[in-house]
Amino acid sequence: MDNVWIENMRQISMQAVEAGRPCDVMQGTVVSAIPLAVQIDQKTTVTGNQLLVPQYLTDHAQQMSIPGVGIVSAAIKNALKAGDTVILVQKRGAQQYLVVDRY
Repeated sequence: MDNVWIENMRQISMQAVEAGRPCDVMQGTVVSAIPLAVQIDQKTTVTGNQLLVPQYLTDHAQQMSIPGVGIVSAAIKNALKAGDTVILVQKRGAQQYLVVDRY
């Protein structure tokens, strides 16, 4: 009976600590651009749908309005490249990582 009570108290304490830290911030290194792969440590490399990459860290077209010229389309070349160090945010308990920016 006492062991069950102690175990329950331990679990409640652990859940309170986890709730206070909803995410982890870490850094990683881009090891491959196509397909995108980011190495977090010696054992962990994340790829594909595990990575959420905002548009500003990709190559993309952007519509711009230039006074006196009008609306033009510009090619933005800002994709991540092998060797880039990036800031990652991992949601607690999830296997997805948001790439926040280069570091």
